Amino acid sequence: MAGNKNPHANTPLLIGKNSGQPLPDEHTETSTLSVPSPVFTTRERQAQNGPFNFESLTSQYKIGIVRNGITKKQLEAIKSETDLDYHTLSNLLSVSRTTLIKKKGDDKFDLPTSERIMLLAELICYGQDVFESKDLFNTWLKKPSIALGNKAPLELLDTLYGIEEVKKELGRIEYGVN
Repeated sequence: MAGNKNPHANTPLLIGKNSGQPLPDEHTETSTLSVPSPVFTTRERQAQNGPFNFESLTSQYKIGIVRNGITKKQLEAIKSETDLDYHTLSNLLSVSRTTLIKKKGDDKFDLPTSERIMLLAELICYGQDVFESKDLFNTWLKKPSIALGNKAPLELLDTLYGIEEVKKELGRIEYGVN
């Protein structure tokens, strides 16, 4: 890696905006501390912007992002990727709709909410990766699935166990296991 240049500087920012809060930086091969910028990317974006996605982040990095707090701007990016409304997001994140609406740009969510946002963002990345399409994934999220007890995947995303079940189903789809 040449110098201290951030290899992900040109990747679109959706989660993990640099807020000046230090985190151990394992990606720049330096002893400096920084917050990762791009964390939410699909294969389509990777082709345009390089190979940076959730798999390239260590658990420690993700923990740092969550502890630092996800911003309203970052949640808005997720909202636009999924076309979910505030009512649905409030149910998935276990916060009031009013809380979601009243937050402004760089206002941060608390740790439990940030963690749920991060888990949701990871699932969205994985789902869009599996379906190779934002639109196909968003449609799949809303359709009942026999494998999920005739529930739409979206209905299960309000619990950690539900998120895991949806991830397992995405894995089965990815590998053609039914």
